[in-house]
Amino acid sequence: MNGIEFQWLAKTLMERLNIGGRNRDSGNISRNGEPMKITDIAYRTVSIPFVPAIQEHWDMDYPTTLVWVHTDEGLTGLGESNSLNSNITDQADEIAEKYIGKNLWDIDLASESFAFQCAFYDLAGQALGVPAHKLIGEKYRDSVELAYWSPPMPAEATAAEAERAANMGFRVHKLKARKANIVETARLIRETCGPDFQIRVDPNTEFGDLETGLRLAQELQPYNIEVYEDPIRFEDLSWYRRLREEVEVPVARHLGAPQGILENIRADAVDAVNMGGNVAGLRKSAAVAEAADLPIWVQIFAFGSCVASTFAAHIACTLPNCTMPVDELPHIRIDDLSGSSMDLSNGAITLPAAPGLGVSLDMDAVERYRIR
Repeated sequence: MNGIEFQWLAKTLMERLNIGGRNRDSGNISRNGEPMKITDIAYRTVSIPFVPAIQEHWDMDYPTTLVWVHTDEGLTGLGESNSLNSNITDQADEIAEKYIGKNLWDIDLASESFAFQCAFYDLAGQALGVPAHKLIGEKYRDSVELAYWSPPMPAEATAAEAERAANMGFRVHKLKARKANIVETARLIRETCGPDFQIRVDPNTEFGDLETGLRLAQELQPYNIEVYEDPIRFEDLSWYRRLREEVEVPVARHLGAPQGILENIRADAVDAVNMGGNVAGLRKSAAVAEAADLPIWVQIFAFGSCVASTFAAHIACTLPNCTMPVDELPHIRIDDLSGSSMDLSNGAITLPAAPGLGVSLDMDAVERYRIR
């Protein structure tokens, strides 16, 4: 990208980050001047097994903590927190001091952490009688497509999971790919699922150096690869530029802050971006990519239940360039806790029309998988 192109990108980005447009700050919403105070916060941590093939080949316990935020108007908002490395309940006293007694309408919803942001948008939407996405921005799609996912597994097992995914209506399977068997895996997936089923190759840089990345891309050329995500090490972004120049398949990075996205755009290192964050951060990062005409997908929570997955869909539907299947994965567990209240079919979440989050929890299932 030359200097003139970068100046154009910066100017376009500045225009698209003008928050006075479709990105409305729900913290400034007035509800006839009436306060709605937070009265209590409750938690339950659950551990839901993955579907059998993934559970067999990925010995990983991945608990999450469900959050209930209660108010003095009798409304309750649902949130969810990743509890793999730390449990949100360990900070329960500090959280209570921060939020209990506070007026919901005084909170800048877009800038909160994901777990409470989800619950607060759920509350705000219920109080105002609108779906959560209405408080985030313009809706660009009625449903949000998901990618299937599997960890590193034997090629035959991965192909069997791909067939299961295709039968469920998914059209993209994200693989935590490894150079030792990715080519054989891709071959078997094509034999099993046909030429239209796509593979998202995500080695987490395990392909290593540029030479190996180029060799594997050449060997994978006969197969329907959707994108290469973080295929090689990225300490030298010129490797990614070379990969893009020599490989027809799009090359993506999993990036967070807008600064990192701009750096990769300026280095001509990406064709697409996978990103995460809260509402405020995601809208800024997505605008950076949009200014450079890059498609994106999001991985906001990944291994969540219906709560986190549905809220991720509410956010994703407001991002105009979020046109690639997202990495939210309620379908890889044996229960999404929704009791069928989440409309997940044909590999996509249909956005609820009900106020707030638009899903409810099956409390029998919550108790079945509850660990604390």
